[in-house]
Amino acid sequence: MKNISLLFTLIMLAFTASAQENHEWAFGFYGDVQLESPTYNGAFGIQGKYDFGTFSSVQAQVYGRNGYVAAGADYLFSFLDREQSNFNVFLGAGLSQDFYRFNEDEVDVVTPEARRSFTVANGQLGVSYYFPEVNVSVYGGYKVKYHFDWEQFDPNFIMFGLRYHLW
Repeated sequence: MKNISLLFTLIMLAFTASAQENHEWAFGFYGDVQLESPTYNGAFGIQGKYDFGTFSSVQAQVYGRNGYVAAGADYLFSFLDREQSNFNVFLGAGLSQDFYRFNEDEVDVVTPEARRSFTVANGQLGVSYYFPEVNVSVYGGYKVKYHFDWEQFDPNFIMFGLRYHLW
């Protein structure tokens, strides 16, 4: 009977330990919309995130729309301990490579399309909430982009997303 009690206690301890375990890897949907430009239709794609500390994480995303694709990575710093709170506020910085495809000639003339790429620095401030019952987090925030080639800031991007936490 003593061995059964010990075995039961160890099994319960294992289940309790796995319930407290954090999911460090997350994958999901990413989007951003620029509020000032009526010609910017928004860009949408996929994103992966890895939490390597209580307050630090990295994320990578690939997103785009017709004629535009971007791939980038960011470092995020969370202000609140993610092990203590499901709500968080984060600050991030990163780089992306933006690829554009456009036709410089008239619309009704068939010509090869010009392709250009630009390196862009990204700064972001946002909030997120993690729903532990379903292992999903949602986030939103404000993003500023700086184009190195054009030497100009593109402010007023709203970013949003949904991530599923796997491991």
